[in-house]
Amino acid sequence: MGRPERELDPGSGLIERFAHDLRQLRVAAGKPTYRIMGSRVGCSPSRLSEAAKGLRLPSLAATLDYVRACGMTDTAEWERRWHEINGQIPQNSQATREPEPSGSAMADEAHGQERRPRALWKVAAGIGTALALVTATAASIWTPGDAVPDMPTQCRSPIVEVRVPVSVQPCVQVTDGAVATSLDLRAVQAVDGAVAYVWLHDIESRVPLAKTLRACELGALTAGQASTCGPFPQQVPPGRYTTAVAVEPGPRQSAPPHWRSGATGTQSRQVNTRP
Repeated sequence: MGRPERELDPGSGLIERFAHDLRQLRVAAGKPTYRIMGSRVGCSPSRLSEAAKGLRLPSLAATLDYVRACGMTDTAEWERRWHEINGQIPQNSQATREPEPSGSAMADEAHGQERRPRALWKVAAGIGTALALVTATAASIWTPGDAVPDMPTQCRSPIVEVRVPVSVQPCVQVTDGAVATSLDLRAVQAVDGAVAYVWLHDIESRVPLAKTLRACELGALTAGQASTCGPFPQQVPPGRYTTAVAVEPGPRQSAPPHWRSGATGTQSRQVNTRP
């Protein structure tokens, strides 16, 4: 039997929370061994184990291998979180960032298998950025000085949270001069109580707006049961905003636990209320 993994405190910092959530994803997948996980994606078990230690941020490649090894095909949210955390780590800090493997190391790790392309995530990220810019530009075309016009609801595709087996779809909308946050949820498995935290995230300052935080206690949900949180209209200064969300085990707290580490939660598409 392998040595037990060291305990992690998800509230102690960005990197430990990231590793904690990776482990939760593995638990949700039935807790396969790292050897089995490695065989699924063609990399060494030790590389996957290292990614979830919480001592430093794993490389993006190792992160996506870990996520895919847990059976997830949609890795966009994990990629977004990795870039967000990586952007907050000092660029000269080697102790908290795992270097991308060299070509020879990757060849050794794959045991002669054809190396998988690692540049695809850059293409996906570029497409996502372009779509976000198109959305923001289209939303900002009106005469300066006019009242902020109503805008269509902007939602992201549903994604399953890692700490609670609930699929979430955060949305944001401008209506009657206010920015409204809302959230659609659906239990993937039976849930015995959880809390959904919803708030506005300021894209430009990259901070959550504490005064917009709202919480919905979900109670007990059966597998497949849907629930809605919001809408919550908010009066905010002109800017670019998304609805951010975190679903946590109960009981309800004054704020999501990960706020202490600066994470921003799963986000909707954005709206631009500035001319």
